[in-house]
Amino acid sequence: MIRNKGTLENGGNLLFEQVCSKKTLHEAFHRVRKNKGSAGVDNVTIGDYKKNLDSNLEALQTKLRNQSYKPRPVKRVYIDKQDGSKRPLGIPTVEDRVVQQAIRQVIEPIFERKFKDCSYGFRPNRNCHQAVREVQSHIRSKYRYVIDADLKSYFDMINQEILKRELRKEIADDNLMSLIDKTLKSGILEHGCYHETIRGATQGGVTSPLYGNVYLHPLDEILTERGHKVIRYADDFVILHTSKKGAERVLAWLRKFLEREYKLILHPEKTKIVDAYEEAFTFLGFTFRSGYIVVDEGRMKRFKAKIKALTKRNQTVSIKALLGKKLNSVIRGWGNYYGIGNVKTVFDKLMKWIRRRLRSIQLRSWKTKKKLFKALRKAGWKGELDPIRMNRWSSSKTKQTHAAMSNKWFKEQGLVDLVKIYNDLHPQRG
Repeated sequence: MIRNKGTLENGGNLLFEQVCSKKTLHEAFHRVRKNKGSAGVDNVTIGDYKKNLDSNLEALQTKLRNQSYKPRPVKRVYIDKQDGSKRPLGIPTVEDRVVQQAIRQVIEPIFERKFKDCSYGFRPNRNCHQAVREVQSHIRSKYRYVIDADLKSYFDMINQEILKRELRKEIADDNLMSLIDKTLKSGILEHGCYHETIRGATQGGVTSPLYGNVYLHPLDEILTERGHKVIRYADDFVILHTSKKGAERVLAWLRKFLEREYKLILHPEKTKIVDAYEEAFTFLGFTFRSGYIVVDEGRMKRFKAKIKALTKRNQTVSIKALLGKKLNSVIRGWGNYYGIGNVKTVFDKLMKWIRRRLRSIQLRSWKTKKKLFKALRKAGWKGELDPIRMNRWSSSKTKQTHAAMSNKWFKEQGLVDLVKIYNDLHPQRG
């Protein structure tokens, strides 16, 4: 084990001095800026902070070194979850995000040396796709019984004393540990009311993903040492077994271990054992069925709802402008994430639906049949123009509409194609 003994340098501990250095703080700000994000409780935006960046960082450095730095409470906001509930997030101030980022930059490499290969979430050079592919590989290797684990309110339930105990295993720098303690206990401001944070690592904080991995690392160690197939992405993890009885024994032990040692509770309804050869289960937005992976139904509905919102048929707009403004980026991002699955047929159907919505918008934007007729002649249409109502949804499916706005035409407009994304991700399938 690598221990950082808190070597004294310039009157301070080595790791703490690294956090306080101008180089680290400047790099931390630029990473915070790249990640964007809203203003915290002080209403100072990233742009505001950047206007006097050097003086702001010098003042921050002074506060850190003389121990007068005190983080502001995080601003509590809520985002919608797939099941209709709300997920609480905390937005630290820009300055506090810079401090957290500086801490993360200094200590993350230390913990990366000890983290297990089964951990994929929020780590350098690791991602969801790798985790999904490993689950698929284990299922195909006869690990059919899957413990689909769900930790109840994980980040809010983290015991700060246990977390600091795990951090001290690698950090013997008292000044840095004191700074970490301050950031953990910064408090929450919600509807004008201040709440202490005596437990938890607020989601939305820069260091929270790292702390989440540190907290669950001992579990990774125990499970891998016992030879279990575990794949974890932050607080979302599955454990695979070749027998149902074996999976039941592991789950019974897991419930007791997490509650006794780490004050965590497995969700009684969402945590279950699944026979992956007979039942479907969802992990990281993918549904696994008999070794195949498809898009989770809830994620599909959310994607279609977003496309509908961007392609409202009552708008009059240039198709190129609509694509460039936002639609293409939504399609591209979603396609690149889910394109690793067995989704070619689904992607093909989605593209037909998207193109039909865009054809309906273009008809309405042309307004008159004269413009449609012009586009038809340009496309090589030789027949007469049948009666058509430019603002009817049914008109978007006619032969002449398809001729005027063919798949080739959409390619010329720059429409991102989900099927092409799939083919690029699966060159061996053609």
